[in-house]
Amino acid sequence: MKSIFISFSILCFTIFLNAQIPNSGFENWDDEYTPQNWTTNNFVPTWVTVSRTSNSYDGMYAARLEIPDVNGFPIPPVLTAKFVVSQYADALNGYYQFYPVDNEVVLSVYTFYFKDGLLAGSGSIDIENAASSYTLFSFDPSGGLVGPADSIWIQFEIISSSTTNYGIGSYALIDEINFGSTSDVKQIDQNPVDYSLKQNYPNPFNPSTVIEFSIPQESYVELKVFDILGNEVATLANDDYAAGNYKADFTGDNLPSGIYVARLTAGNFIQTKKMLLLK
Repeated sequence: MKSIFISFSILCFTIFLNAQIPNSGFENWDDEYTPQNWTTNNFVPTWVTVSRTSNSYDGMYAARLEIPDVNGFPIPPVLTAKFVVSQYADALNGYYQFYPVDNEVVLSVYTFYFKDGLLAGSGSIDIENAASSYTLFSFDPSGGLVGPADSIWIQFEIISSSTTNYGIGSYALIDEINFGSTSDVKQIDQNPVDYSLKQNYPNPFNPSTVIEFSIPQESYVELKVFDILGNEVATLANDDYAAGNYKADFTGDNLPSGIYVARLTAGNFIQTKKMLLLK
């Protein structure tokens, strides 16, 4: 079941930033109901659909979206940001937990690219299955278009087609939203002796490079790429991996030239490597 309900009425709020998603980790809040640089459909104290939670994927906080019961009437939560971009991204990634009350409830993520005020591209993903631990989502935010764009909306909603409970009580947690490309991690061979993150090759690169890493025992692995300011631009690995040597491809098609940092986290092991993108 997929529901389509886009609350354009909430699209009344503009943030002018560079191509980084504003407050992408939801670390900064004006109060417990209002994440900085985002807008919600909260109407405090009558109803609260978006609030701050310390149950985060990373950092101190995440955003919590819930369908509240307001005198028997459901209010679907809406969380939105708009900001300036200069080009399309390969993917919009993020992490979520989802607790629907039944199978008629959907967590939806929408993106809308604009050029000179006109819709230039859009993408979406509907998440229907419950997830009690943080799970990665990723989708093409442009719908495959590659033309010019000057701004983008990112919008999260929880909606329900139920005519009985209306999805009341369903909620989701959202954290660490980022542009970038996800990558399949391929195992090269087995039996490494130590944890290690090798220097990417080629380096400098344009636009693609290979990152290899080794883990000597089964571990939960995160392989992420950050820009020089510490903004996450890609998640290449986020799962449990058996002992082995692995490689992942990273592509910087939609990133500016500059220094990027690959960071491997596996158990208590953390290692970083600097990479240079030259276009």
